[in-house]
Formats: sequence, C-alpha cells, structure tokens
Amino acid sequence: MRRVSLGQIRDDDILARPIYDMDGRRLLNAGVKLTPSIVQRLSEKGVTSLYIEDELSEDVEIHGVLSDETRNQAKRTIRNEMNRLASKGEIDYWAISAAVDRIMEEMLSNRLDVLNANDIRTQDEQVYAHSINVCVMSIALATKLSLPPSKTKSIAMGAIMHDIGKALLPKDIISKKDLTPAEENELKKHPVLGYQVIKDIQEVPATSKIAVLMHHEQINGGGYPMGLNGDYIHYSARIVSICNAYDQAINDDRYSNVYHTTDAVEYLIGASGHIFDKSLVDMFIKIVPIYPEGTIVLLSNGMFAIVVKNNPVYMTRPVVRPFYNPKTGIKYDKSYIIDLQQELSIKIIREINLNLNEIG
Repeated sequence: MRRVSLGQIRDDDILARPIYDMDGRRLLNAGVKLTPSIVQRLSEKGVTSLYIEDELSEDVEIHGVLSDETRNQAKRTIRNEMNRLASKGEIDYWAISAAVDRIMEEMLSNRLDVLNANDIRTQDEQVYAHSINVCVMSIALATKLSLPPSKTKSIAMGAIMHDIGKALLPKDIISKKDLTPAEENELKKHPVLGYQVIKDIQEVPATSKIAVLMHHEQINGGGYPMGLNGDYIHYSARIVSICNAYDQAINDDRYSNVYHTTDAVEYLIGASGHIFDKSLVDMFIKIVPIYPEGTIVLLSNGMFAIVVKNNPVYMTRPVVRPFYNPKTGIKYDKSYIIDLQQELSIKIIREINLNLNEIG
C-alpha cells in the first residue's frame, strides 16, 4: 500500500482503503479498480490523493492511528457542533468530549510508536478532518511528553476545538484558496471567536480555552491575536500550534505550499525557536515519520526504493526495498531489502514523485 496523488494513478491500480463521505457512507470500497471515470469523480469531490495497492507496494503496511469508524464519527461530531454554533450560537460540549474520549482510548490502546498523520479527505470535510488530525497529533505529543491523562485530555479538547470559531465566519472565506488582505484579517478572528464561544462554559478546562485562543501565537511575538511571545504563550497552545501547522502542511491543498512529509518536518525545524517552541518541535519530530511507509525515495547509491517500515528510534533510516536503478536500468526483485539502520554507507537523499509508467 502507498499514498499517491490522483495524477499518479495508473489503469491497473487498486484502491487500498475505503473512501467515505461526511456521513460515514462509503463512496468507494477497498479493492475497486481505479478507472479514469472514478478518478475524475474523486477529483470533482476535492480528493487529491488516496491509498493504492500495486505491485510496487505489495506487502507494505500502513497503520492508521484511528479506525475508520472512530475517525468518521469524530468528524461528524465536529461538523454537527460547528453547524449548531453557526445556526444557534451554541455547542454541545459533552458531545465533543465524548468524541475525544473515544479517540484517546483508541490511541492509547494501540500504542503506536510512529504517527502516520497523512489523511485522505474530501474538500467539504477539510475543516473537520483537520480538527481531528490536530487532536490526534496533540494527544500523541502530549503522551510523548509524559503528561498525565487529565492534562492530555484538556489539550486534546483545545486541539479539536481550535478552529471552532470558523463556524461564525463566512463559509466562502473558509474554503477559499487565495484570500485578500481584508479576508485574511477576517479569518484571523477565529481564535477569539472560538474562545468567546467556550469561555463561559464551566465544564471546559481553562487549558482548553487558552489553547483555542492562543494557537496562532508565535514564540517571536509575530502571531495573533495578541502578539504574545515566549513563555507568555501557554504550553497547550504551543503544542496545538505545531500540530496545526504540520497538518496544514501535509494535508491541506488550499495552501500552495503543500509539502512532502520530509519538507514539513524541515519547515518545523527551521521555524523552531522563533515561530514554534524548539523543545516541543524536537519531541514532535520523534513521533512523525520523515519518510512514511509507501514513500518512494532516492538512495545515495542511485537506486529508487520504497519505504517498507520505519524505525521509531532513527526516523531517517527506515527499512527500504530498492526496485530500480535509473543509471543502469536494472530492476530489483522484491526480496531485496535494505535496513538503513544496519547499512550505514547508504542514506536517503530525498523523497521523489515517480511516474511508474516511465520505467515500465
């Protein structure tokens, strides 16, 4: 299994994971042959990538953080509460809390060492899917920091509600790719709007409220809405800020700089110490794979390879399966495996986008 963009799909590719709509109905089942007409329909729904099974990725397993049922139910909960907020000016806190409890229970029982945060989503569920991913990553980071469950839950609640203020903004601003300066300023109101919704709800922990209000603040004081810097930014908001930026970088095609996972990690590292808390970035990059399973990479010996399994201790040195050398034209058997943790003379140069039709 591997994740590819719609433009990379070949006629004989098979869908590896089901695709759902916002109500949890399956749009496509796993095992479906991806014909051009199906790919076109997916494109019209705003799907930009999906997981496929092909000869190259045979036996490559990608473990999701959440089950489809839990993820879809959580997305519906956030959608329902944002719709309730838009129409009635209120939210059901306990519905959101129950969704977070289920997410936490599933994550903590799975005990995954590596967090695969790549998500397949349709355009109309972008805000809701993003909220769930930020929640998932915040739980993973808080757990890595050995925070107690009560603190982790408070941070997770702030994470899942961090964009709830967007329900009170015009919908065209939320979905628009290129905003005018005036629209950008309007969008920047969402942390305050979200905070105002929950600030008087007694059951919402103070940590959650602060995370919603401060998640766009930056260590150097260049963020919003208050321009806070350094330790004036609550630790919960610093956690949510990193997870928010990372998910946007790898999953949100409304932004022109959608990154490979490698580039997203490099962005966080480059921004640590002035936009993001450096110590938290250092911890975060220990739980996200720089080269997720199924990624095609160029090795330092000139070979193309697919990442088969990540090493949770050394994220830059996964187990890979070479399949082609463009310099010699040699194709390699599937039995050829290299563990980069053992073969130190070889390293990954970069992730590559490869059209397999070019190599036959």
